[in-house]
Amino acid sequence: MDISDKPKKNLILISPYFGNWPKWFDAHLKSIEFNSSIDWLIPTDCQVPSKYPNNIKFIPTDLLSLNQKINHLFNQKIPLYKNPRKFCDLKPSYGKIFEKHISKYHFWGFTDLDIIWGNIRKFITNEIFQNSDIISSRLNAISGHFTLVRNTKKLNDLYLQIQDYDKKLQNEQFQWSDEIHFTNLILEKNKKSTSIRTYWPKYLLNVENGIDSHQEYHLDRWRWENGSVINTITKNEVMYLHFINWKNKITKNEAIYANSPESFIISYNGIHIKQNNRISIICNHIKNIFFGYWTTEWQRNQIKLLKQKIGQIKVYFFKDRQSETD
Repeated sequence: MDISDKPKKNLILISPYFGNWPKWFDAHLKSIEFNSSIDWLIPTDCQVPSKYPNNIKFIPTDLLSLNQKINHLFNQKIPLYKNPRKFCDLKPSYGKIFEKHISKYHFWGFTDLDIIWGNIRKFITNEIFQNSDIISSRLNAISGHFTLVRNTKKLNDLYLQIQDYDKKLQNEQFQWSDEIHFTNLILEKNKKSTSIRTYWPKYLLNVENGIDSHQEYHLDRWRWENGSVINTITKNEVMYLHFINWKNKITKNEAIYANSPESFIISYNGIHIKQNNRISIICNHIKNIFFGYWTTEWQRNQIKLLKQKIGQIKVYFFKDRQSETD
């Protein structure tokens, strides 16, 4: 069926989540509500909220039960229960795992919960859907937090062509099957005449210092308003805000879904309705100079380089002493 024959409900996003709902979950729900023509599927052992958008389907389950189901499906022992990050290795195979839940959709996709959504269909137009088999929010790469796959058997089975995929699934450590190995597979196929129509020409989410998702610990940098996510400094709109490097610093959320907020502000330390005062923002900027994300990253890289140099000196010294004894 052509997508134009069914303009609504042609996409479902899959995001398993286990443990406890994060602090920002109500704001996440509100941002989903404004994307009413898209559905979400969330397998979880968390308590289903009393109120939530009607375009979300929760699947109550526990991690062990889902792990056993996946093991049976793949006839393997996948250590998902020991390391939930293995979900990222499973993402390319979600079309198989959740096959019965995606049958009525033209596209399925994998995503995460550490996100505030903007207007998805403003960035992924019907024309893009029509002319693409795979759609990613990341420049020239598969994005683990937003990638769409056309719902066909050929594309749903692509994961089978990831090199040593079985071994990667059985390894207890996260293998980057979604963002690295799935990307490499598609790049390799796109070199051939039978290429996969892939849409990934630009970043569709927050980017800072040339890196998506990671950013400084800002106050009042992002605003969600009536379904749009806007950078308050540049005024640029993004399809979604991904806060992977500061999600654990979010300690409060004033954007309660049941209260139907029309707008809210996303800072690194919380989601709130009113802006911070100017003095707080200036003090936070000064703090970032010494303890901010990019400062910490620079320090970490310098320590890494220092350790490498020390290692090289040790090797050189050992060889030099070895030659003396010889």
